[in-house]
Amino acid sequence: MTTTGYPLRTAELRLAGVLVKVPRVLIAALLWLMVIEALRGVARWGVLAVVAGGTVAAVVAEPAVVRLLWWARRPSASIVVPGDLQVRVLVTRRNGAGIGQAGRRLLIVPAAWVGRADLPALLVRARLRQLVSAGRFEVAYQCFTWPWQVLGSFVVGFAHGLARLPLIGFAWRVRPVVSGVAIWQSIEADRIPAAVGIIVVIGLTYLLPWTTTHHERLIHQAVSEVTRPVAAPALRSPAARTARPPANDGRRPCTRAARGRNSSCGQWRLAAPSANCRGEGTRGSFHGRRTTGRKGTPS
Repeated sequence: MTTTGYPLRTAELRLAGVLVKVPRVLIAALLWLMVIEALRGVARWGVLAVVAGGTVAAVVAEPAVVRLLWWARRPSASIVVPGDLQVRVLVTRRNGAGIGQAGRRLLIVPAAWVGRADLPALLVRARLRQLVSAGRFEVAYQCFTWPWQVLGSFVVGFAHGLARLPLIGFAWRVRPVVSGVAIWQSIEADRIPAAVGIIVVIGLTYLLPWTTTHHERLIHQAVSEVTRPVAAPALRSPAARTARPPANDGRRPCTRAARGRNSSCGQWRLAAPSANCRGEGTRGSFHGRRTTGRKGTPS
């Protein structure tokens, strides 16, 4: 049996989400300012209006912005998440590796996935992930940082390809040493802004991957705790609880039943007195036949 109770975002998950978004928002803001500063005349104001207007629209008109950015539409046949009627499911023709989430109440399903037998289970798991990971202004964040995330994905892919070369891969691994030398030279040359810039860039190469990995680990842990199968306790029958294994060491068990005069608890006893060819009992047993007389000879 699998529990499907919806979890809540813990304080640790909220903090991990903030650590993921704040550095990327600052980087995106800096890049937008550089672009606006490089433009002239109407183009500058046009870019500023698009960025500011798109961010505000992502807050007040979230479904419209989601349909525009994700190229999504309503499905021809209604698709619902089992047990949750508050979330809406949209369909996109983009090829995706899984079900996407847009904000806190919208899920994006690839059109090729419509009609799959396991789609309800996938929707439930995507909804659980959405509840533990999505913040209040998730769509606004994605709208503001989306161009730079796309550019960053291309840069990261290109960097991973170059890292396969021996010299470039070695230089990337020893970047703390190289950056330390560059910072020292910048300070010696009295170029403090350059030294600060190097520190920020090298720090981001460590901070950004760690925040993503940390956030994903917490999300996976929260979803796994909810969907973890609950094992039913093993019930033993009354007969199995009261039954005792038979003794196989030749001793009589200690029970409350009445015992005979010649049987003692825990003493060795032969199974049955054996007889020889003359009909006499075998001597030497602990529980032999009754004897009379002073010397214990058979009567």
